[in-house]
Amino acid sequence: MCGRYGRTTSAAHFAKLIEAASPEDVADVPGYNLPPGGMRACALRTPRDNSLKMGSAWWGLIPSGAKDEKFAPINARSETVASKQPFSNAFQKRRLLCAADYWIEWQKREEGGKQPWLIRPGDGEPFFFAGLWTQAKGLPSDHKLAGAVTFTILTGKPHDDIAHIHSRQPLALTNDAARAWVDAPADASVEDLHGILEDGVVRSYESWPISTLVNKPSNDEAAIIERV
Repeated sequence: MCGRYGRTTSAAHFAKLIEAASPEDVADVPGYNLPPGGMRACALRTPRDNSLKMGSAWWGLIPSGAKDEKFAPINARSETVASKQPFSNAFQKRRLLCAADYWIEWQKREEGGKQPWLIRPGDGEPFFFAGLWTQAKGLPSDHKLAGAVTFTILTGKPHDDIAHIHSRQPLALTNDAARAWVDAPADASVEDLHGILEDGVVRSYESWPISTLVNKPSNDEAAIIERV
């Protein structure tokens, strides 16, 4: 799964990686310990003109017809999104990329408790998570997220490099696969979309244990991602 990640590379740099329009509404400050329930730097094709743009989206997918935000999944299993609500329509028509430099996962300790780990591609380069988005059209007009773009991150089985840490991982894509994910047409087959995810995930990872200070999202500084 993915419940915390970091983005320290500029949103403008991420836009260049996939030849997207530069962001206009991203609060572009480093985030070393980003939790769900906030506006995050993402890229998607806009319904109005199909242009690829970087912008801000709320982490926690609120179904378009929902009247509140009680159900707002932050992750979706890639194996079943094509057939399960509220993801199936977004899988076909509203695919998104979430900009990241690493993510954080918690490993169960034999002696009890959990050890947080930082995980990133083996080359140390910034990357995108595969995601899906909806627009929160059903929320009351006075709700802070009324009409906002909201998203979830897709997960899958972990790569061998990091399988000892957790039984799931977010789908981290190569830059080419990231473009293919948002470029695929609305009538793309389920098989083709799954093929992008299966063939386009990053193939090597590095990881190291970090301080339990990361357990609190309010601890958001560079020191928390240092090896312990």
